[in-house]
Amino acid sequence: MRDEFRPRPAVGSLTVEWTVNRRSDPRACDRYGGRRGADFELIVYRGSREVAREYASCEDFRITVDLPPDEYRAIATLVERGDERPVTTTLPLEDLRIVRGAQLNIDVDFPSTSFL
Repeated sequence: MRDEFRPRPAVGSLTVEWTVNRRSDPRACDRYGGRRGADFELIVYRGSREVAREYASCEDFRITVDLPPDEYRAIATLVERGDERPVTTTLPLEDLRIVRGAQLNIDVDFPSTSFL
């Protein structure tokens, strides 16, 4: 079967953009992220079941996850690079509705008070 005739997966996307102390400055990640720096961890749940766990460098300030259409919730945390120990409190992302062919955009901030 030729590629152009294969059905494409019926998915939507969740894009999370974050800031550190309301800034998307890589120096903010270094300042608050500890010796090794920080990574962004996004864990996505359908009901109580984990369906995705994705990581991005704190300095990326953006991550996109493709998901089948459904209702989700997620948690976002900055973790220490290399050992995934939390360096911030966890931010809950509730009532995420993924629609086929659409992108859901969420913005979050890790204020200086959220760092452990």
